[in-house]
Amino acid sequence: MGDSSASILGAVLPVLAIIGAGYVLRHRNVVDAAVQHGMMRVVLWLLFPCLVLDRVPHNAALNSGSLPWATLAAGFLSIIAGLLIAWLTAPLFDVREAVARRTFAYCTSIYNYGYVAIPLCQVLVGSDAVAVMLLFNAGIEVGIWTAGWVVLTGRLSKDVWARLLNPMTVGSLFALALNKTGAAVWIPEWLRATFAMLGACAIPLGILMVGMALPALMSGFSWRSHLRASLGACALRNGVIPLGMFAAAALLALPRPLGPILALQAAMPAGIFPIVVAQHFGGDARMALRVAIWSSLCAVFTMPLWLRLLSTWFTGQ
Repeated sequence: MGDSSASILGAVLPVLAIIGAGYVLRHRNVVDAAVQHGMMRVVLWLLFPCLVLDRVPHNAALNSGSLPWATLAAGFLSIIAGLLIAWLTAPLFDVREAVARRTFAYCTSIYNYGYVAIPLCQVLVGSDAVAVMLLFNAGIEVGIWTAGWVVLTGRLSKDVWARLLNPMTVGSLFALALNKTGAAVWIPEWLRATFAMLGACAIPLGILMVGMALPALMSGFSWRSHLRASLGACALRNGVIPLGMFAAAALLALPRPLGPILALQAAMPAGIFPIVVAQHFGGDARMALRVAIWSSLCAVFTMPLWLRLLSTWFTGQ
């Protein structure tokens, strides 16, 4: 793992540049809303599952007996801990109305665990660790669509379990089964090459989609509205919760490279996709937008600090 500021800057700048390119493409209407929606489905339903099927089945790092299950559990528990912290502290930031409080907890607990974290993992932790991070992300997905769903909607329904049957979760479990059983050797070379080619598109196109989402999110946004809630979201998502995740990564006897991955994910700001979920399922869309935008802005200052701490703390892992 690189421990220099140059390596961190070199990992972050390409991500920011691609996000900026996506913003310009959508802002200039080179890509319209319908195309953007279709591209997002391609990323979620094809490219990222192919990335999993490329990286996980043949990865020797996942052969450690406890690592896969510890990784899934860590991803899941990172969401559960964030939900509890944000829900309990929301009244301190003047977020008391039921729908707003549920949305605040949901959006503050979910960080940008994929599009930004994966390329940073490849540079700062190592390319072999990407497969472990993909499993970590599958655990996050379980947390989002179970406990997260209940918190956001305020109800428990049968849909919770149905939503776990998404391509990313199913693909991750299938790929892990191929790895553990040794059945990956039966995958034809042409199919492996297909997974590799499509999976290579997942990260850059996913980052581009983040930039494309920004123009619509920024339209009509008021910086002064609910300032206390906005600052509270920053304090939790960019400060308190990462500190807890870093402490867990440092103090628990986590198998490698799970510790550095947990610390890397701690540095991430609030995610953007939860805004869409909150809007679609009756949450407070403005609150969701406020959490994402303020946390992302704050991350310009906090993320380099956390990544520098990651690079120093986990040297030699």
